[in-house]
Amino acid sequence: MKCINKNRLRLFASVLLPLSFILTGCQGQIKQEYSLDSRAAEYGFVKEDSSSLMASDLCPYIEDSSGADQNKTVYAAGAFNETTGETKYSQNLLKKIYPASTTKILTALVAIENGNLNQICTVEASDLDLPAGSSVAHLRVGDRLSLYDLMKGMLLESGNDAAKAIARSVAGSEEKFADLMNQKAREIGASHSHFVNPDGLPDEDHYTCAYDMYVIFHNALKEKTFRTIIRSKKQKATVTDSTGKASIVTYKSTNLYFTGDIRSPEGIRVLGGKTGTTNDAGYCLVLWSENKTTKAKIITVVFKADTRYDLYLMTNKLLTSFGSV
Repeated sequence: MKCINKNRLRLFASVLLPLSFILTGCQGQIKQEYSLDSRAAEYGFVKEDSSSLMASDLCPYIEDSSGADQNKTVYAAGAFNETTGETKYSQNLLKKIYPASTTKILTALVAIENGNLNQICTVEASDLDLPAGSSVAHLRVGDRLSLYDLMKGMLLESGNDAAKAIARSVAGSEEKFADLMNQKAREIGASHSHFVNPDGLPDEDHYTCAYDMYVIFHNALKEKTFRTIIRSKKQKATVTDSTGKASIVTYKSTNLYFTGDIRSPEGIRVLGGKTGTTNDAGYCLVLWSENKTTKAKIITVVFKADTRYDLYLMTNKLLTSFGSV
């Protein structure tokens, strides 16, 4: 992975560059080709019946937008106007990708629906069994904190330790929690995905596509708890250690729009989102924004960007098209 000079990143990613591609849109129900068996076979996705297609409140899948093949620094991307139901940009939306830590969007949704946010969870050694270099919420064996506070550490700090603790606390094991994740994905129509862990660490059987991640994020945003956490630049949490000593920790967002390193385009307010990065997944960002004037709500997804600079540059290009919505 290349290192990015923050000043250079801030300078270029905040400039509203002219779009090098043409954004297109279409209304109506999702196209039937999204669930065709031939597509599922071609891309290696789990075969799904067309009865699991998305609800009508979603922006529809469309084929690649004109000029999408010119964007070589990112692999998959999409822009969706949640207020009008318009899909404004599509690039490889159905191609197989690895979600990295954007997986935690689904983890949060499943935890909210199946867990008790006030439940006190105790961190175990298995929750800290992570590869070197993993993003963590700095939990320790014996720490006790609420499921709600664990979710802050997972969604803001992108803590893999918090994600594992959540999965085990809610379902009894990561394997059982993954079953709940796949069940929920099928239920909401994210039929081109398969999950084996709650954190997004690399696994050949843990995959999705950009459109499915839009579907998952769209559904997660229906939950007030999820919205509250991802809209925060930082959140405090109470952690009681194995000796019974309680302390207040602060979890900070990894979203560069919230850290001040990146500015959104004129007229656009970033509301929140989830980042993700691994060698196989590249740099990823699922983002929720709005037009400051019309209050139109926007979801953008960018996956497998070559660098963090390319990730935010592409996201700003997508957001630019919503400035006059």
